[in-house]
Amino acid sequence: MRAMLVLLIALVLIVPPDVRGNPGGVGNSLEDMQCGGACHGDANQNASSNLQFSLQSAGTVWVGQPAEITVQISGLESSHDLDQLGIFLLSSTNANGDIPTTDGWSILSDGMGGSNNYIEYASVESEILTHSWILRADEIGEKTLYVSVHHGDNTGSDAGSPFFGVSQAFTLSIEPIPENLQRLDSDYQPPTSREIGETTKLCVPTIAAENVVIEWRELAGQAYELETTQNNQCWEAELPAALMESTIEWRAVLDGEGPQQTTPWFPLTSAEPSWEANETALMLQSIAHIILFFGLVILVRKPKSKDDHYKDYMEENI
Repeated sequence: MRAMLVLLIALVLIVPPDVRGNPGGVGNSLEDMQCGGACHGDANQNASSNLQFSLQSAGTVWVGQPAEITVQISGLESSHDLDQLGIFLLSSTNANGDIPTTDGWSILSDGMGGSNNYIEYASVESEILTHSWILRADEIGEKTLYVSVHHGDNTGSDAGSPFFGVSQAFTLSIEPIPENLQRLDSDYQPPTSREIGETTKLCVPTIAAENVVIEWRELAGQAYELETTQNNQCWEAELPAALMESTIEWRAVLDGEGPQQTTPWFPLTSAEPSWEANETALMLQSIAHIILFFGLVILVRKPKSKDDHYKDYMEENI
């Protein structure tokens, strides 16, 4: 019976659980500005970055509609000799609760296959870096955004120190959308990532749109029109599969009573299947290790012979 129990536990340990992880450091994520110091240790040890920042929106920012917010960072080669660069998009500089989602924004895309306000570039190869987020404002009025960076420097008196910089405040005006203007449904969340080899079926819900054309392209490449069909208020199309890790973009052109409306280019990243950890499986495997250990102890323990039992009996009765 003991041997069967040990065999069963051994099989549990041999069969790998559903363990999936995402290696590679901090990575793209939702981060407050305080990570600009905490990610590198003591924030008081940061040196000041000399990079310059700009931020602008592409056209009018309508409430409830996706808006492309483009950040430009310059001075990358002339000011610092850096490798990796981390960029924050922030709603304040409080270093706590300053993610745009806490100030009436939804992050529809971070341009890198997620919906994060902090993204990392593993390398920078030009003097100027331009990066875009797709946001959606949920409230009418003026809103403020900031850009912040942290990075290193391979030269100069502060070589090896973490560098931190933050921009001035950039104010955006969120306008009410005209009632008859064709638009996307305000709850629509575009896909941001998929696995290699998978096609992507789009179902784009609209309001007051009489016709919708959906286009796709490779990054900054030629645009191709997709076959689009209407299913109630949802316009359907299918994006082609990617054969390798890459990013394509797609957009919708809406016609109706109002002036023609064109959405931003939504990036869609194709990647290998991600790895995530199944905590329940790991916990069960840990318990199995403990049981196996005690089972082995019991198995290797030498059983008492008849002579041993007789000696114990005699010692107790002398």
